Amino acid sequence: MMRLLIPVTLAALAPALCMAQENLVANGGFEAGLEGWITDVIVGPVEFVKSTDTTHSGSASLQMNMTKDGRGIARSAGFAVEPGKTYRISVWASAEGAPENMVYARVHWWKTEPGVASAELVCSDTNHAGGTFGWQELAGTVTAPSDATKATVRVETGGDTGVLSTETAGPFWVRFDDLVVTAVE
Repeated sequence: MMRLLIPVTLAALAPALCMAQENLVANGGFEAGLEGWITDVIVGPVEFVKSTDTTHSGSASLQMNMTKDGRGIARSAGFAVEPGKTYRISVWASAEGAPENMVYARVHWWKTEPGVASAELVCSDTNHAGGTFGWQELAGTVTAPSDATKATVRVETGGDTGVLSTETAGPFWVRFDDLVVTAVE
């Protein structure tokens, strides 16, 4: 009787497993380090490293080590989007000593290479994360503009906010892991 339960249970779960949404971002868990990602130092120095010490899941995360005024961006490879379609974006972050309101994710919609159509901030509430905190999900839904054909997601530590003073006492680090972008049905 017990042997029959396992196949029946697996058969019942199969449709739900098949409906799982595909992550549109390649290497969103940073298991392959920075493969497929472009990094940029806005104000440096910033060190981008594959961290295997602490992860949200899997065996790696992206860690950005910064000096007092550091600003760093890591941008995913582009992925196709449908104009007018809604997408859910989620990334997990943790930090030590990060400036307040300076840890976030942002989606950039592209008309064609290399022009940016528009950008939307993605975070869990109206404030960005900051300070010292354990793994926290930054998530939201965004809708592709009518002229968008592809998108990229940037995980940032202050990025292009225009604020040059981070008001931190010294060096800080931020980790990102498990970036997932899926279409909302």
